[in-house]
Amino acid sequence: MPEAKNLEFYNAYVVNVKDFLIAEKEIKRTINSALKKNKNNTVNVQTKIYALLYSTYSESSFMKMILTPHGFEQKYIVEILKQGSIQEKWYKTIELAFLKFNLSSKGSEVPNKIQELKKIILEFVVNPSVIRNKIAHGQFSIALNSYNTALNNDLSQKIEDLNVVYIYRLFEINKKLVAIIEDLIESPDKAHYAQYYAKYQFLIDYINKSKSWTVESKIGTKSMSKKSCPPQLMTNAVDHGITQ
Repeated sequence: MPEAKNLEFYNAYVVNVKDFLIAEKEIKRTINSALKKNKNNTVNVQTKIYALLYSTYSESSFMKMILTPHGFEQKYIVEILKQGSIQEKWYKTIELAFLKFNLSSKGSEVPNKIQELKKIILEFVVNPSVIRNKIAHGQFSIALNSYNTALNNDLSQKIEDLNVVYIYRLFEINKKLVAIIEDLIESPDKAHYAQYYAKYQFLIDYINKSKSWTVESKIGTKSMSKKSCPPQLMTNAVDHGITQ
């Protein structure tokens, strides 16, 4: 059984995640407004803050997920948290979530899905955290290697390539990924047969559909190309411009 205090911690992370998502909407609006006005410095600075926000949100949503009531037993929570890196923690979470199922009756489906979800975690959770760490440790535009003995041109380019659409995709993919895992650990059999695969397929479809999105294609939409409008309409336009 999970420890009683976990519920208190879970509730704290519920509030934290909610506030992160409020902040996400606000900073997205700021960036989109700056894009319309060609305020490149504002776009550059706010985009990097947006990237930092995503990785901190991801950590908070992860903690909320593993502390979900009626989910993992305490021994599993402890096992997850003792892992050394973000990647190891997420991978252990996936592995333990699928322990809820009877592997012998699922054939190759479970190990295949574990590997596919691990690839998604690596690309959309772990790799962005590396960029976050560089920015958070003072490498705002030019990155160094892990030993701070040489420049890391690859990571510098990735920092330069950050944009509002890419980071928005990270948020949405993270939400869908967490929803899958929460289903698996809260009601494994019901979730597996009635919800799990549908949510998994929705995640894959979203990743594929949004892969071609660019800032340019979003600016070209009707809502993003409006030059000026009242504040409330501007808010609506920004929201539609990024999500449609």
